[in-house]
Amino acid sequence: MLSSVILITTVIFLLNYYKPHRSVRKEDAAYKLSVSELVDSFSKDESQANSLYLGKVLEIRGRLKDMITNDSTLILLMGDSTRMTGVSCYLQRNQKDKYTTIKRGDTVSVKGICNGMLLDVVLDKCILLSDRNDK
Repeated sequence: MLSSVILITTVIFLLNYYKPHRSVRKEDAAYKLSVSELVDSFSKDESQANSLYLGKVLEIRGRLKDMITNDSTLILLMGDSTRMTGVSCYLQRNQKDKYTTIKRGDTVSVKGICNGMLLDVVLDKCILLSDRNDK
């Protein structure tokens, strides 16, 4: 009995560990929103926003408030500078060249997977969209 539980657990772990990663670049966005629309949706009703957006690929457009480089992590903070809440976009590592071409105050489009709201709405595995080849 114990050995079959260990075997099943091991198989499940290995299947999850080796499953292919989602390709944000290849997936169509389930929703295209402005940063303000996304933030407002989570601020008004987080539970409903989670049911709509959580785990989905979103394409958002908005003003770049700040840029953070932490070790090898590239983060874009997007939103209105007069509001506390915005969107934190964690870029894929292969986006470093594009990351260096943008600056605070620019309006940018980003596509990524929504992970819900902590202090900000969080998007992971993001790519910067600059032309038709990126979508």
